[in-house]
Amino acid sequence: MKRSTRILFVLLAAALLAGCASKTPMLKKQSQAQRDLGEAYLSQGNYTAALKELLEAESLYPDDYLLQDDLGKAYTAKERYETALIHFQRSIDLQPDYGPAKNNMGSVLLLMKRWDEAIEVLNQVSDNILYATPHYPVYNLGWAYYNKKMYTTAISYYNKALDIQPEFVLPMRGIAMCHMAEGRLADATHWFEKAVKTAPKFQQLHYELAGIYLRSGAYEKAKSTLSDTIAIDDQTPIAAKAERDLKALSI
Repeated sequence: MKRSTRILFVLLAAALLAGCASKTPMLKKQSQAQRDLGEAYLSQGNYTAALKELLEAESLYPDDYLLQDDLGKAYTAKERYETALIHFQRSIDLQPDYGPAKNNMGSVLLLMKRWDEAIEVLNQVSDNILYATPHYPVYNLGWAYYNKKMYTTAISYYNKALDIQPEFVLPMRGIAMCHMAEGRLADATHWFEKAVKTAPKFQQLHYELAGIYLRSGAYEKAKSTLSDTIAIDDQTPIAAKAERDLKALSI
């Protein structure tokens, strides 16, 4: 190759690289705009529209850890769990200390009933002192151990979550369920009552509290709590079950 040809080749390559580099910030900005729109659809529960926008954003600039996490959440909502895991892992690869993606990955593993894998991932988040909302992965660890029937360990994590966030109702419910699984009905009742008091509009809690009253033989309390369950929203499947139970108790 002649010297003049080599020089021309180098200059053309440099120009091409410079052109690509100059386009990158623009593509990132366009991608972020698409990501913002996708996140808005996610917050509205419109997961199909969210996924469309997020995939368009990915086609513009895939190396955005926030975008990859959003894609994982959208696929989770669509119950495409294996695909969701791929995107959460991509987010973590791009930003290894990004706790939300790890917690989201752990949550999907819980949905897939892969308890030990979930525990491994969630431990990484719960040990991260910089993670802003550590009560979520700690609660998720409790749920994993509950499903492994390791109730004492589960309760320890639920209590740890409550130490971090005392008004967090899900670990209260978790402790109640552990006690119920162990046959400790009085303790289960105490925690369900505490949970209902903390979240009085949480319909599932009312229905579960009515169930523990039934198991304990407290039929009048069960009737009253079933009525409260229906009053929260009488158009839900839970309300329909409560109506059937209430009718059976009234026979």
